[in-house]
Amino acid sequence: MDDGSTLGVRKLIGSLSFLLLSILIAAGMAVWVIQTGKEAERTLQQAKSQLAESRNRVARAQEDEREIRARIDRYRTLIEQGRTLPERRLDWVEALRNIKEKRRLLGMEYEIAPQRLLDSKLPVSGGYSFLVSPMKLDLLLLHENDLLGLFSDLSAAVPALISVRHCTIERLPPSPLPQTAQLKANCEIDWITLQEKL
Repeated sequence: MDDGSTLGVRKLIGSLSFLLLSILIAAGMAVWVIQTGKEAERTLQQAKSQLAESRNRVARAQEDEREIRARIDRYRTLIEQGRTLPERRLDWVEALRNIKEKRRLLGMEYEIAPQRLLDSKLPVSGGYSFLVSPMKLDLLLLHENDLLGLFSDLSAAVPALISVRHCTIERLPPSPLPQTAQLKANCEIDWITLQEKL
C-alpha cells in the first residue's frame, strides 16, 4: 500500500471514530434528556398532587370554620332565648295554666318526671349537656287545633325546647251538650334544656 492509501484509510478510520463518538454522545444526551424529562414530569405530577391536597385541606378548614361559626351562632341563640338556664318547673306549670285558660281547654292533666340526661351517647360540646324532663299530658279537646295551638303557645312561652315524642287522639262518644269535649289526647312530651356542665 502506498502512503496515499494509508493516509486515506487513517482519515476514514478517524472520521468513522469521530462519527461513532458523536453518535454515542448524542445517544447519551438523548437518554439524559428523556430521563430528565421523566423526572420533571414526576416532579410536576407530585407538585400538582400536593397542590390539590393543599386546596382540599383549605376547603375542609373553611368548611370546619363555617360549621364552628354556625354552632356558635346556635349556642348564642339558645343563650339569648334563655334555653341554657336551669329548669324552671314553676314557670312551666304557670305557662300550662295560662294556655289552658287562654285557649279555654276543657280538661288538662299532666305529670312531669324528674330531670335526667337526654342521651349519654350524644356528644357533649362546648361544656354543655342536654337534660330532659319527660311529661305525660292528658287533654280533653273540642278539636285538633286546640292541641296544635297548645304546643305552639308552649314553645313560645317557655325557654325549654319542647319535643313531642308521641300523641294519641281518640274521638269521644257524641254528647248533646254544647261545648263538650269531642276528643281525648294522650301525649308524651320532652322538656329539653341545655345546661353548662359544672
